[in-house]
Amino acid sequence: MTLPKTNRQQGSFNVAAYLHRIGKERKELSFKYLKELHYAHLTSVPYENLDIHYGKKIELRLEESFDKVVNKQRGGISFELNLLFHRLLIDLGFSAILVSARHYRHGNLSPEFDHVVIIVQSLEGKDYLCDVGFGESFHYPKLLETYVSQLDYTKYYRFEIDVDGFWHLKVSSDNSHFSTYFQFRLIANSPIEFIPRCNWLQENVQSWLHENKFITQLFREGRITLTDRKLTIQQMGEQKEIDIFNEDAFLSQLEQHFDIKSSDLLRQFID
Repeated sequence: MTLPKTNRQQGSFNVAAYLHRIGKERKELSFKYLKELHYAHLTSVPYENLDIHYGKKIELRLEESFDKVVNKQRGGISFELNLLFHRLLIDLGFSAILVSARHYRHGNLSPEFDHVVIIVQSLEGKDYLCDVGFGESFHYPKLLETYVSQLDYTKYYRFEIDVDGFWHLKVSSDNSHFSTYFQFRLIANSPIEFIPRCNWLQENVQSWLHENKFITQLFREGRITLTDRKLTIQQMGEQKEIDIFNEDAFLSQLEQHFDIKSSDLLRQFID
C-alpha cells in the first residue's frame, strides 16, 4: 500500500513538546515503543467534546489541534486526537496511514468518515491498528491479524474480514460472544477527507456529540468520566458515581479531576 505524503507545516508541530505532554521520550522504533506511546497518550490526553458545547468550532487543522492538546493541555474528539497521534508517529519515523472507520450506534452503522483510526505498517514485519480517540477503548495497539483473540485488560478483541473486503474489529467480554466495534477498509485517507463529517457532527444538533457534555480519561488506577449528568470514577476494580445537578458542579469536577479551569476554558473560546 502506498503511504500518503505528510503535509509538514513548519512551526505547527513540535515532537519534543508532544512527547513531553504524554510523558515519553524519543526511542528506537519498536512495537514495545509503540505500545508505550499509545498507552501514554490515553493516560495523558482526555477524550472530550467540550468545545462543541461551549460554542467554539473545531477547526481540523494541525496547528489548531496541537495548540489545544499540547499547549493548552486539553483533549479532543477522535479526529483531533488520532490525526495528531498519526503525525507524531510519522515524525518519529513510523510508517502509518489514516483510515476511515464506521462504528455502530443504536444498532446502525455510522456513515463513512465518522471515525478515524491509524494503521501502523511494517513494524517488525507486522501491521497494527491504533486508536487514541474513542474514549473507553483498547489500551494497546492491536495486531492486524484475523481470527486471533487479543486480550486487552478485561476485554478480548479480534479482526474478521467480510466478503466485501471490510475489516471488522470485534469485542467480547468472555472470548466467546463477539460484537462488531467498528469496521474499516485498508485504504489510506488524507486528513482533509474527514473535515466534512467533523463539521456535520459538531454543527448538527442531531449528532451524538450534542447529546451531552463529556470528558473521559484512562488513568493507571482506572478511568474517570465526567458528563453534565454524572461523574463516574472507576478505580482498582470499584466504581463510584456522583450526580451532577448544575453547571457549577460540572465545572468544579472538571477542574478537580482534569485540571481544566473554567476561566481558562472560557478564555480560550474568546481568543
